[in-house]
Amino acid sequence: MASQTTDIVAKVLEQQVLQSVWLVEEQLDKELEKLYRVDEDELEKLKERRLEAFKKSQKQIVPSVARIL
Repeated sequence: MASQTTDIVAKVLEQQVLQSVWLVEEQLDKELEKLYRVDEDELEKLKERRLEAFKKSQKQIVPSVARIL
């Protein structure tokens, strides 16, 4: 009897794990699809945003370094 209960619990647990894995895989597939669709304009916008963020961080760092020197 205990063996049957253990088997049932193991099967249910296995199904839950598989379902979770499938959901995660589906989410990953969606994210990959988004990445595959990125075009040149979107890449250029991303580069510009990153460059602006870099420039902003540099403006914050330079005065700090100047005070130390």
